[in-house]
Amino acid sequence: MNNNPKNSEKPSLRTLPWTGTGLIFFAHFVVDSQANFFAPLVPLLREKLGLSITTIGFLISCQAVSGSITQPITGVVIDKWPWLPWLAVGLIGSSIAFTAIGWVTSVYGLAAAVIIGGILFGLCHPDMAARAGRLSSEHAGFIVSLFVTAGRLGFAIGPLVAIFIAETMGMEYLWVFILVAVLAMAGVKLGMPAPPQRKKKGEDANDKGGLLASLKHVRGPMLLLFGIAIVRGTTLANLGGFLPTIFVEKGLGLWRGGMANTVIFFSGAIGVLLGGILGDRYGKPKVITIGVGCALAGMLAFQLSSLEWAYISLAIIGAGVFVPMGVSVALAQEYLPEHRGFASSLILGGGWLLAGLTALPLSLLGERIGMLNAFWTLSVVLFVGFVLALLLLKRHPEQESITQQEN
Repeated sequence: MNNNPKNSEKPSLRTLPWTGTGLIFFAHFVVDSQANFFAPLVPLLREKLGLSITTIGFLISCQAVSGSITQPITGVVIDKWPWLPWLAVGLIGSSIAFTAIGWVTSVYGLAAAVIIGGILFGLCHPDMAARAGRLSSEHAGFIVSLFVTAGRLGFAIGPLVAIFIAETMGMEYLWVFILVAVLAMAGVKLGMPAPPQRKKKGEDANDKGGLLASLKHVRGPMLLLFGIAIVRGTTLANLGGFLPTIFVEKGLGLWRGGMANTVIFFSGAIGVLLGGILGDRYGKPKVITIGVGCALAGMLAFQLSSLEWAYISLAIIGAGVFVPMGVSVALAQEYLPEHRGFASSLILGGGWLLAGLTALPLSLLGERIGMLNAFWTLSVVLFVGFVLALLLLKRHPEQESITQQEN
């Protein structure tokens, strides 16, 4: 009997667990919305606290690194003890920290809020991704794509929410968003299946030895996926972190700067969903390659055009960078089916660990030659990502055969 889902009938959307899917969609939307409060408010925080470009770059790196450094570790821990309240602590805790940027009165308080928020942000992501992957085996790819899409929509809408609250009530009232986080957590708790309980002694497949053995068999494609994740993270961390400030400095205003991020992440939400659909039909590595290639083309167009026309190229970059995201997570979970939390955390968070470190050197380069000129380095980074995607595409058929034999 052939148990390979690729060769079975396509599942009907009528059997999709819509309630659970909708709740995890909303939770991811909330988490990623509040994580994107900092960048669009940088111009206001810069005026309030007297921040330099280098300090901003340092804080962007702090948020990116703190949000990613814990994810591979928490992914392993969550796979082992999935019943503990990781999501509740991460979701509500990160909401308290990220909204605190509105009322802190010193750069040290701002740094603490960003770092603590990033750590708690990283804590809840492996839990959410594992829950999404467990909702339905026949719809796993589609649900994971919807789950990732929710995060991109959150990143897209988050800047507008932050700016709206700051301009209508004042930054100190960002705390009202904590109520939304509590609502999201209550929905997950009451409306989703409970996480699995711990396996009996001797039956736990998620121990250290099991993970290392599984990684050894798929280390090649996993390293390529990890490299592509670093490329994606580097592009997004620096574009999302510096674009609002660049737009304000060029006299285009706070709203247009925030809208630049919104364009990237809204088009990214469409790209994630499109990537999930096309990945099942034409092959995940092929879609990853096309996505990175489009992002590279969009980045070159951005550099060669004026900011007045930047939204078009930013939309192409956003869609291109995010097309591979859900597909990469689904592919990583295919390679490591017994370690879904770790696989998703490596792709969603692990790549950001190194990517986040690039904001500080890029800001230093920007101080010397201007941030728009410094962005040429992102084109080089995306070219490297395109080469990695081609290597993944070249070796995937062989690796896929190995994985199917092991399953």
